[in-house]
This record gives sequence, structure tokens and C-alpha cells, in this order.
Amino acid sequence: MIKLRATLLVLSLFALPGAVACGNSGGLTGPEPTQSPAASGSAAKGGPSSATAPAASPTSSPDRGAVVQPTTEPETPLTAQEKEAVDIMWRMIDRYGAANRGAVVAAGGNGHRGLVPVLVEAAGRTFEPALALEIARALEKITGSSVGGDFALVDPWYSWMSRQDPPQEELKGFDEWRGELLGSIDPSFRQFIYAGVPARVPIWTVQWGGVVRDGIPPLEFPKTIAAVHADFLQPDEPVFGVTINGESRAYPHRILGWHELVNDQLGGELITFVF
Repeated sequence: MIKLRATLLVLSLFALPGAVACGNSGGLTGPEPTQSPAASGSAAKGGPSSATAPAASPTSSPDRGAVVQPTTEPETPLTAQEKEAVDIMWRMIDRYGAANRGAVVAAGGNGHRGLVPVLVEAAGRTFEPALALEIARALEKITGSSVGGDFALVDPWYSWMSRQDPPQEELKGFDEWRGELLGSIDPSFRQFIYAGVPARVPIWTVQWGGVVRDGIPPLEFPKTIAAVHADFLQPDEPVFGVTINGESRAYPHRILGWHELVNDQLGGELITFVF
């Protein structure tokens, strides 16, 4: 049900707790370390390889011999706490989509705020009261806030994250991790959520809608009629009104209730409208 033809892309995927296969017994598979070109020969024979590439070196200009500095700033190295938090994130969801108890406890001990959306995702995937309480305790340790201590964790914590100023932090690689979770449901979801994906909304707000991609057929460039001729509608029937560049259109609730998504053109703009 997700389309990329519009100038405005809205991903509206609502959380549905459930068990899904994630591929291995120790959680999701994180990105493979990249070996540095300057790594020693032992790495090629099975020795440890470098996980970070060397910083760009200045180069000499062929005409004047001047030094040309790199045009991009090097990435800020992760702190020890951040590195541990990223490792915990990749261990958080065990095989068959269950939350990993050891990772939950480790998250509370680590304390990085980027683990909050990771724990909330785990809360939506557990049916064990004791584990749900462990997740609640970990969230309280990290944030100093308490919004609930049972299975009603997910919605209150999403609301809490949405109120944060500065905005809720995401760990390095969270977008890839989120894409792998969705990809375990439907591999095509990885086309939309992946490492470095450009996004107008926080990745933690993107949730699964309960069906595979295009499981609910979208309404594609529907035919329209003038309002005075819409005799199939009752006077008090709800519609969704949209106005772009002076052009208006009404999408009846009863029609969007079936399709949930419209790809259309209005006011000279391609739009995606999600209900």
C-alpha cells in the first residue's frame, strides 16, 4: 500500500504485536564491518579487521603542489556507551520476533536515550507479563519517567517520545535496524526503510500496518464528479477535503475506508493521501 510516485510520501504503518521470523537465534544481523584499505594482511587470513575506514588524506594539486583538504567532515566517533547501545539494539529482537530478555536488561544498564524506541518496539512484541515489566523498568531507568508498567506500554511511550524537546534520539543504524524488522515481514519493505534513507519524519514513527506491501489496493487517480451531482452521498456523510494551489477535492470516508490510500493529482501536484 506504499507508493513512491507522489511528491509527498506518508508512511502510515500501525504497530501490531506478533511473532515474525527474524532470521537467527541471536537477534537481527547487523551491518558487516568494513575493512580498512590500510589493514594488515592478517585480516585477510582470518585476523581481526578494522571496523572503521581511515580519515581522508589531503591530496596534492597537480598544478601548484598545494594541499587540498577533504570536502566532507569525518564522522564523529561513537562513544563507548553508544557502541554498546548499538550492539544492544541489534540483539533486542530475537528469532521469531520475540524480545530478548538479556538485551532488555542490558538496555536499562546502558542508559542511552536512543534505546527508548528500540525498547518500545520490543514491548509491542512480547506477551509475557514479567518481560513487559522488565521493559518498563528499563525505560524508567533510561528516561526517569513512568508511563505504565504492564502491556499498555506502546501507545503511552509513543506519545511520550512525540513530546520530547529536543526530539527523541535515534541510534546510529536505527533506520537499517527498523528496515530489517519490517523486511522480516515483507522483504519489499527494505526498499522504503534502509540505512541512510532520506526521511521527513522520524524513523521510529514508521510502523507496520498489518499487511504486506500493497495488501490493500490503493485508489489510483480516481474519477471525480462535481459535488452537486454526488447524489450517492448523504448530506451529513463525512468526507476528507483537500485543497492544493486553489483546487479542491473531497474524498468520501466510505471509499477511503476500503482503500486507505489515494495516489492522485491535485492543483498540478502529485499527492499521496493516507487515511
